[in-house]
Amino acid sequence: MLIQTYMQRMRVGIIHVGAPAGGMNATTRAAVAYCLSRGHTPVALHNGFPGLCRHHDDEPVGSVREVQWLDAENWASKGGSEIGTNRGLPSEDIEKTAWCFEHYKIDALFLVGGFEAFTSLSELRKARRDFDAFKIPMVILPATVSNNVPGTEYSIGSDTCLNALIDYCDAIKQSASASRRRVFVVETQGGASGYVATIAGLSIGALAVYIPEEGISLKMLAADIEHLKKSFAKDKGQTRAGKIILRNEKASKTYTTEIIANMIREESGGRFESRFAVPGHVQQGGTPSPMDRVRAVRFGVKSLQHLETYAGKSKDEIAADPMSASVIGIRGAKVKFSPMERIEKEETDWKDRRPKDEFWMELKDTVDTLSGRPRADQWPWAEK
Repeated sequence: MLIQTYMQRMRVGIIHVGAPAGGMNATTRAAVAYCLSRGHTPVALHNGFPGLCRHHDDEPVGSVREVQWLDAENWASKGGSEIGTNRGLPSEDIEKTAWCFEHYKIDALFLVGGFEAFTSLSELRKARRDFDAFKIPMVILPATVSNNVPGTEYSIGSDTCLNALIDYCDAIKQSASASRRRVFVVETQGGASGYVATIAGLSIGALAVYIPEEGISLKMLAADIEHLKKSFAKDKGQTRAGKIILRNEKASKTYTTEIIANMIREESGGRFESRFAVPGHVQQGGTPSPMDRVRAVRFGVKSLQHLETYAGKSKDEIAADPMSASVIGIRGAKVKFSPMERIEKEETDWKDRRPKDEFWMELKDTVDTLSGRPRADQWPWAEK
């Protein structure tokens, strides 16, 4: 790779926004390496937008720091966020954010994070009307365990999350199998997206999966408890297979994980018992999975290459190009950049913080089919 000429060198701001996710550090390391190899200056904006606004001039070390290779060299296998992450949005102090961008001469911005990062990019793009500091190329690399960022079918961190959750559920299922007649109700993360619960349910052979997209009703629970009764009755104690039900943390405000487990225990008539388990932040994973590391590096380098195409252009030229604020993601079999303006208008469910069209929803029927669970249109109360 050739080093850019002096006039084309950029100060690239790198910021993590939202909750930690596996692969954040790997993509930051890749971005730093690419910047340095091309003559750009990577600038870490520590602890998100609140960190930038409140602590940029702290002594002896502020939150805006140029990153050297020795700083990032060992980040490839580390989980969490070495530069700190925060859910705060730029709109909390948009004037100070713009001032910081100008003061520290940020020429491009690389955001890594979940829906908060997506929202941040949307706010910065719209604020270009009032602040020239935001008329710079900006790209978001989706990184969240929830896999709920519009513009991509895959967010880095979701594979690490699934690995941790499936290991947890396998251990739980082993306990349930040893006890023969035991059902575990496990609560998964994922926000208002049922991706994690559905994919994990498919992987472990869950009896049922409750997700926000479908919600939970009393009739649904009654049908599933009846299905459990029939399943154990047919078994007659001959097999040692444990039963697991997965419930997304936001599937219902009323029917919590503990309440569902208690309902199953109460209605079982002593024929089987139930327990509930909440793995919590274990699902954010420790060491990032190989898949997350590889994609983090690929997406990180591609993102920097995209930002680099705007080197030397005027602010007005940059602001006029829809692709100057974009989302990198996987669509089908390809890695694509999508303009933020179109994604936020046409593909985003802002209320539930997820894409309008979730590609994985068809797998939910597969989970139910494999478990023998009655489909919704086959339930006794379903409209004919």
